[in-house]
Amino acid sequence: TVAQAYAAHTGIAYSATQASSADGASQGPTVSSAELKKVRLREIEHIQQQIAVLARYAGIDLRSDGRTAEGYQTGAQQLQTSVDNITAEFGDDLIAGVQPRFDARKIRRFDSCWNWARQDAYEWIQQTIAVCTTGVASDVDVSDEARLQQLQNRADVQLVQMLAGTAKILGASNNDALQPAIQLTQALHDACKDSLDQEPVYREFSKPMQPETHVQSTGEVKYTEKPRPSERSWAEYIQHMSCGDLDNTPPLMHLREQTESGQWTYSDMYSGAYFSGLNSIATQGISFAGKTALVTGCGRGSIGAEIVSSLLAGGAKVLATTSSYSRATTLFFENLYRTHGSRGSELVVVPFNQGSVQDIENLVSHVYGKS
Repeated sequence: TVAQAYAAHTGIAYSATQASSADGASQGPTVSSAELKKVRLREIEHIQQQIAVLARYAGIDLRSDGRTAEGYQTGAQQLQTSVDNITAEFGDDLIAGVQPRFDARKIRRFDSCWNWARQDAYEWIQQTIAVCTTGVASDVDVSDEARLQQLQNRADVQLVQMLAGTAKILGASNNDALQPAIQLTQALHDACKDSLDQEPVYREFSKPMQPETHVQSTGEVKYTEKPRPSERSWAEYIQHMSCGDLDNTPPLMHLREQTESGQWTYSDMYSGAYFSGLNSIATQGISFAGKTALVTGCGRGSIGAEIVSSLLAGGAKVLATTSSYSRATTLFFENLYRTHGSRGSELVVVPFNQGSVQDIENLVSHVYGKS
């Protein structure tokens, strides 16, 4: 039969003997599943050979992708081996500490101090009006030098016009109870108008403090700070710090210079310039207008953050870096500028890891790469 001939040709074991089922019905011929699998494998092998022949004829390398993948796998294994060796020598902290964080798309700029100036002026005036009309005591101090200096640092022509209009509106009310608010508004107008031709300045208004330590009976140590009783202003504090003892010894705080012999000796010139600068900050203030500063390590509660606030108050443009870039961080810097930003100042916040060489190169390129 045809089936027998095909079986003989393909090498399939074929039995023509019919078997009977349990009910006496006859069944057809049976084929071994293992033999069918062998036939299928031979067909696949034949197809693959045909594909290989056609590929060679067309000039197609069927192994190119495989060799590329093998190369990637080998490179990945080598990189993993290098990372494992570095981790074994220095620990995980080194790898985590040098990860780059710089991303120009995440840079944030704050430079609109003019709107905060209007808000601060209105708040000051409204607080005074509330005291005048309600008689309720308030912590508003109309002679607040620090607040006035901050407003002067931010003043522009539009703010002066706004204050003039506000004073006119309040004066037209004919309400004697509003006289303190009218006087305040007029004083703010005059002060801001006079400051238009002046550069913003940083001036220190805080009070000199001294440390105080208490050891409780339980052994607990409590540290606090309190105002210095004999030095109520920074000018007095600086004056006292610049004076030496009666035996002509240098002041406790002073600067030294290195002589030709290599010895470090007290420098009256450098120390005098240092105390003169401190006195200027405490009295008339110092301006940083037209200056640009790069400040690293200026997170919340740090000395760097205080430096940034002082530079902004003096009108400087500040590039501040942060390694913990997040929404909370940007809000912190936004509030820093909102509180201390002045006319012409700008705060640029950049995600940056000082431990990363890539970040250092990218930051330098970002600062100096623009035409």
